[in-house]
Amino acid sequence: MSAVILIGFCLYLSISLGFALLSYTFFWYETFNSSHLEHLRKLSKNRVGRWLLRGIITSFVSQNLTVLFFPLRFWKRLWNPKPDLSCPRPPVILIHGLYHNVSAWVLYRRLLIRKGFRNTRAFGYSSLNTNFFELLKRLEKEVENLLERFPDQPVVLIGHSLGGLLARAYAEDPANSQNVAAVVTLGAPHQGSKLAALGAVKLARSLGHRGKLFEQLEPKIKPPEIPCLAIYSPIDNMVMPHTSLQVAHSGWSHLEAYPVSHVAMLYHKRLAKLVLEYLQIRAFSKPRENSED
Repeated sequence: MSAVILIGFCLYLSISLGFALLSYTFFWYETFNSSHLEHLRKLSKNRVGRWLLRGIITSFVSQNLTVLFFPLRFWKRLWNPKPDLSCPRPPVILIHGLYHNVSAWVLYRRLLIRKGFRNTRAFGYSSLNTNFFELLKRLEKEVENLLERFPDQPVVLIGHSLGGLLARAYAEDPANSQNVAAVVTLGAPHQGSKLAALGAVKLARSLGHRGKLFEQLEPKIKPPEIPCLAIYSPIDNMVMPHTSLQVAHSGWSHLEAYPVSHVAMLYHKRLAKLVLEYLQIRAFSKPRENSED
């Protein structure tokens, strides 16, 4: 029995490492045939090989952290706590990415609450048998429910990958302009990704680079009048080309952060602290009347 478990564990590790290696093979091919290679050389001070190795390692580790934290998705009170009406900070909605779940936000939830964002909630969904606009409607309902509890506090949206794209689509709809205090995206495919063509489900394939979905989103765009920040990694192994990590229109700030893999952005503490600093300085530097920090 122990031998079977050991073989299964080794097989799992091999698949996990194989995925990291394969995704960075695609990344290197795309980078080698684009101007991003020169950009990467300058950023890394000609240590591109080390950065690629770091990407593979962080991809491997973050995949295993995802599996380790998976059971936390069933702890509903953790992700949807009772509202604290005395909290002066606005409520926060965390939106995970494709194939992931609410347990992705273990680190961010902890840090947000420590900084006073006690009404932090996670928006969860299944990546199967759905499409982008169905998820967007569900997000709209989630925000609506939260605003009923906190009528005087627009929400903060933080999204990773597809979750970031959902957050952006919601915030850029003029009908929602008064409902959002700030938006931060992590590794969001703002212009799609070439790897989406290999997606196992319809939702994944809809995220193709500058595909139909993005044609549908663009006409609705209105440059937001709230703090909006797109954070991305110079060695993101899931969103290609690299330029797709940036929003193609005005109204957004961009930050090319630490060289880690796509999923590792969720577990990088220094990166999470950058998000908190942005929210505190840019979005909430002026406290609300009659409130205490």
